[in-house]
Amino acid sequence: MKDTAPKSAFITKVEEMLDQYHSLYDGNCPYVLNERLTLEQIEQFESSAHIVLPQDYKDFLLHIGNGGKHAKQFPLSLSHATGCLEESLRKTVGLEYMSLPFSLDKCNRCFDDDLDETEDDTITDDGYDQMITEALHGTITLHNDGCGYFIVMIVSGELAGKLYYIDTCNGQGARFVSDSFAAYYLKWLNQQMTRRLAYLEQNDKFECVITDVKLGGNVRDLHVRKLNNDFLLQFEYFCPGDFMLAGGYSEYTKVNDHLVVSLYMEHVSFSALELTQLDNSMEPSLSHIGDRSLHEVIGRVNRLFTHDIGGNHFPLYVEGLEQEILIKGVKDIAVSVGDVYKIRGRLSGEVYRITR
Repeated sequence: MKDTAPKSAFITKVEEMLDQYHSLYDGNCPYVLNERLTLEQIEQFESSAHIVLPQDYKDFLLHIGNGGKHAKQFPLSLSHATGCLEESLRKTVGLEYMSLPFSLDKCNRCFDDDLDETEDDTITDDGYDQMITEALHGTITLHNDGCGYFIVMIVSGELAGKLYYIDTCNGQGARFVSDSFAAYYLKWLNQQMTRRLAYLEQNDKFECVITDVKLGGNVRDLHVRKLNNDFLLQFEYFCPGDFMLAGGYSEYTKVNDHLVVSLYMEHVSFSALELTQLDNSMEPSLSHIGDRSLHEVIGRVNRLFTHDIGGNHFPLYVEGLEQEILIKGVKDIAVSVGDVYKIRGRLSGEVYRITR
């Protein structure tokens, strides 16, 4: 039975934000949490480690979930609590080191470049393992960022409750992250939502119906017709997890499927874009001028991005589709609202939703 203790303001806020975050993915959000823990399970961990977890983190485990299901999600489950130390030592460890007070000085001394210049040659393997263990006393691993970078939460000592980012491999030591799990989690979740909103803002979605499908590897060419309109176009998109050889067959996408799609054109080495700025009086339009998703797009820049997504991206509004096409990766171009461009290149896209 799950614990029914009253929810804190932090948990109420998290639930509200998670609902908003999931709604940005039309029911297919990649952030999936493990099942919640019971109070008995949490207390059993605390007893085994001889610690008391910070209340905000304990509330998260109890009311939200036992960490993310997928790699690199924040936070990791409680089963990964020893991850930072185990990866540094390359062996399994117990929980007893968590009850020993964390020392920022020892952590920095162990994982700082200066160690290589002073004592590294004289320290035995056992001595080095002991130094690493002492450097990570009183920590719980909350995140593994890869390449020896971790976020840990301090659970013992005068810094208990605070979060630190630790570089265990590249000599940068420990860096302060947050005064509490709650503060950092809300900040982290807000960042994920902002990134998703920025992504959705890159190119507005529009609805259409599939009139033809061509398979090739895990790339598909779709001929589609805008709903309630005879306007036809062709574009390609990647279909992860649905690899098919050319001429193959798949249930994933069929003729007459209704879909919601976004489109983009990207400047890459094998398909460089050709941009020509036109007189602002020209009527934006789009025409299919070749095979394998090669198009000529004429559109107007109606707005610029409100989120920093980098890479000199800008949205081009196309009258024929009544939607924006994202132009990606074009260097050395200053775009202003009202500009009209003719762009020749490969039209690609992402399918958000299919109904039949």
